[in-house]
Amino acid sequence: MKTNLAIGIVLLAALPLSAQQRRAPDPRSMGGGDCRDNVYNCVDTPNPLPVPDTIWLEEMTWMDVRDALAAGKTTAIIPTGGLEPNGPWLVTGKHNHVLRTNCDAIARQLGNAICAPIIKLVPEGTIEPPSGHMRSPGTISLREETFQAMLTDVARSLKMHGFRNIIFIGDSGGNQGGQRAVAERLNAEWDAGPVVAHVQEYYDYASAARYMAYRGLEEGADDGLHDDPIITLNMFANDPSSVRYDERVTAGLATINGVSLTDRVQTLERAREVVEFRATLTVEAISKALANRGTLPVPTRPAETDRRSATQPGQPPDPDPRTMGGGDCRANRYNCSDTPNPLPTADTVWLEEMTWMDVRDAMAAGKTTAIIPTGGIEPNGPWLVTGKHNYVLRANCDAIARNLGNALCAPVLELVPEGQIDPPTGHMRSPGTLSLRQETFEAVLTDVAHSLKIHGFKNIVFIGDSGGNQRGMNNVSTALSAAWKGNTTVLHIPEYYRAPPGTVDVLADLGVTNEGHASDGLHDNPTITLNMMLDDPRSVRWAERVATRQANIDGVSIADLGISLELATKVAAARSARTSDLIRKQITESGT
Repeated sequence: MKTNLAIGIVLLAALPLSAQQRRAPDPRSMGGGDCRDNVYNCVDTPNPLPVPDTIWLEEMTWMDVRDALAAGKTTAIIPTGGLEPNGPWLVTGKHNHVLRTNCDAIARQLGNAICAPIIKLVPEGTIEPPSGHMRSPGTISLREETFQAMLTDVARSLKMHGFRNIIFIGDSGGNQGGQRAVAERLNAEWDAGPVVAHVQEYYDYASAARYMAYRGLEEGADDGLHDDPIITLNMFANDPSSVRYDERVTAGLATINGVSLTDRVQTLERAREVVEFRATLTVEAISKALANRGTLPVPTRPAETDRRSATQPGQPPDPDPRTMGGGDCRANRYNCSDTPNPLPTADTVWLEEMTWMDVRDAMAAGKTTAIIPTGGIEPNGPWLVTGKHNYVLRANCDAIARNLGNALCAPVLELVPEGQIDPPTGHMRSPGTLSLRQETFEAVLTDVAHSLKIHGFKNIVFIGDSGGNQRGMNNVSTALSAAWKGNTTVLHIPEYYRAPPGTVDVLADLGVTNEGHASDGLHDNPTITLNMMLDDPRSVRWAERVATRQANIDGVSIADLGISLELATKVAAARSARTSDLIRKQITESGT
């Protein structure tokens, strides 16, 4: 049966340069396309969909961001997390899970704020030789200069779009200094421009612990792990799987520092209390910082009330060389490099969804290929959210890694070059776009690849879901291949993004066609839409489009969710198989 749906597995090739130069862009153009080609690319076209219930920039269309700014949402929060070891129970992406619930709660309390994408990679110790958390498998660290450059570029992007207040919050101790330095530097530079503030008060876990003790949650003796009830509850509020909740309950290991998490209802209630308290505390601090027109002095607290900052008399002992997991091997055997994993193997290929033990065991089992996927935050017409490429990659990197069988995926690098920031060019002309300078992007790629090499990955593969990412990935892969020749293979697979001529159109072979309908002239097409739906139908505003009879792109209907997801699965499978074959071939040719 012939189905009027979709177009092959290949993203539409860009027009030749000569064709792109035939006319200057209409100055009213937004959304990734030309205003003359479609009214939904015009700066003043009303949003065709209802206002979304989200405060996350990556979950908004460019029109949503435009309208939010016009409605007074001119405060932007830039949250920074990390990828580090957190004992045997918590995934390496701990801080990012915490921020997912907390930034949401903070922005909603403020009422005039949105959250930029969480910056998931931060300084975690020197990369080579490894120090700090970098001694544990799965940690990814940025150099301090790379981290500060990324913060600077994101803040400059937000300023360019008209945000009047830019707030840094960090969920890890190593994030605080860099945030403070960038905030103070930009605040001085911009003077009468946007207020930039680092709100260290957000990172006040001690106050949260005291509040929860007041509410009846009393901790017992410290287990000696890089974990505690407050962090665990904060993560639980976002995703119970991030603390391995079900597996721990089954194994009788759902206790931390004497606090049991076994009662799911009680745990969820406590989790909500933690989130609400931290949000209220942070909102008060943000209000004070804005009234001060910048970062407040570093808050002081009694050291004895916070075990994270407490010091012991005398020189601390040298760490046990077997120490992993963020704690000392002598304090708890689950911090020891040779302790067996107490939980079943996690069914995931994502580093940020694994514990350090999961990563250790996966590598020991031969999973020594690491994929670094790069996406973007950019305008994508009236239907697709700014995080389009990141949704596509979450579906595709998973499929590629599983197809390879010996691979893991690093977190999607959501921030990439999207055009010059000031004055804005390219996608930066559209509200909500976040751009990195080319040198910042290449520094991030280098640091991530270097971190993975130190942990023992033998093959490091770059794939990018956007045209603007390709040059940086090629430059870095070329440089690192030359520097690491004979030790670690570094590959850039441009064919992931643009398939070579002759690639089979999978959907056409299935009788799927959009014959007789020209392109809608939007920064969108059926293939991209389907690929996004496979990760999350909300990313293409599926329900709202169906309800308002706008579930078409280039003459193709996506109204039938079942058919759409079935075809999306086949598209992703074909694309992943093609990319996996290329990776295998190039690794074989490299001799690694």
